Amino acid sequence: MNDVWDMLSEPFPPEELEWQVEALSKDKRRALVAPYADARAVLDRLDEVVGIHGWQDTYEVLHVPTDAAGHYAVKCRLTVMDISKEDVGEGESFKAAFADALLRTAIKFGVGRHLYRQKQWVDHDPETGKFNPPQAHLEAAVHRSRDAEVASPPIARPENTPAPPEAKPEPQELIDRLIERLKEAGLGKQAAQIVMKYGGYGKHPDETRKLYGELRALLKGQAS
Repeated sequence: MNDVWDMLSEPFPPEELEWQVEALSKDKRRALVAPYADARAVLDRLDEVVGIHGWQDTYEVLHVPTDAAGHYAVKCRLTVMDISKEDVGEGESFKAAFADALLRTAIKFGVGRHLYRQKQWVDHDPETGKFNPPQAHLEAAVHRSRDAEVASPPIARPENTPAPPEAKPEPQELIDRLIERLKEAGLGKQAAQIVMKYGGYGKHPDETRKLYGELRALLKGQAS
């Protein structure tokens, strides 16, 4: 079961995320943006990890607004592997309220929980309202692993002491976990072909991100 929860809580790749503005600076030239995965990405994650028969959701309408300024309120009950959790969502329409309820409930299973730690300030155009969304988890992981190599010099060991096994950088750990899941799904050969195309984990961060994206696409294709 621990493997199931780990897979549910895996970070979403950048291409599956959208960003929304939560706050603006006084001059409106900086925006605090937060990433989020839409309801479809959450449903895909559930199908991908536990299969279409491994989860179910039910909803209860709690509130219907009496005027245009009000909000709908919906309660979602999500059951994954016989474990159920509930939460309430709100929105200006039924569709928005249902989606919000699903997202909030799925977070209790770990789906998308990491996104709450990725709010960032970015440049914002006050005239157009546009901003450049930051790269999400995988790129950040690449930079963290690179910075750690620079910031942490090797530790001297006594002679004849065997070196401890080196921990893999976080992006490589994510890729390895994807490959294991692809092998379990009978897609090991296809995954190996993708890895060979990039010569391993990729020669630079851009290739690593592309490799991760192709492996994710292969896994999603199996789940659909």
